Amino acid sequence: MKRLRLKRHWYDDERTIGELYCGSEWVSYTMEPGKFDVDHPRVPADFYLLERHGWEENTRLRFKRTWALVGRGVSHQPEPDIKRFGCVIHGGSRDEHTDGCVLLGMSIGRSRDEPSVGGYEEAMIRLQNFIGDADALLLIEG
Repeated sequence: MKRLRLKRHWYDDERTIGELYCGSEWVSYTMEPGKFDVDHPRVPADFYLLERHGWEENTRLRFKRTWALVGRGVSHQPEPDIKRFGCVIHGGSRDEHTDGCVLLGMSIGRSRDEPSVGGYEEAMIRLQNFIGDADALLLIEG
């Protein structure tokens, strides 16, 4: 099973910027909600299982061929006593695309005068090339 590491570098009230690695190889930049986001807070630093999400043929899920975080109060699907579910790694570039998820991108820049990540299509392809169509383990640091 592949092991990934998300190293968070910077955050403010609205967003968190980091980098994703597979082993020692850099995969992409990441953007998540800020540390104190009230509506969709970022997931706590910890170990997570990344379960395949939207890989089924003819899936109706919004995000296809990606991975959902499972662990520490986060679940793939709704479950009793779990407050958060459907937190996935997916493409997107701005705060309004996260909803508590982890966005991937090949660059960090600005969009609408706010920090953003760019090149998310390439970042998702890179992640799929590193992991394949399997589950993986993710360590979030910071």
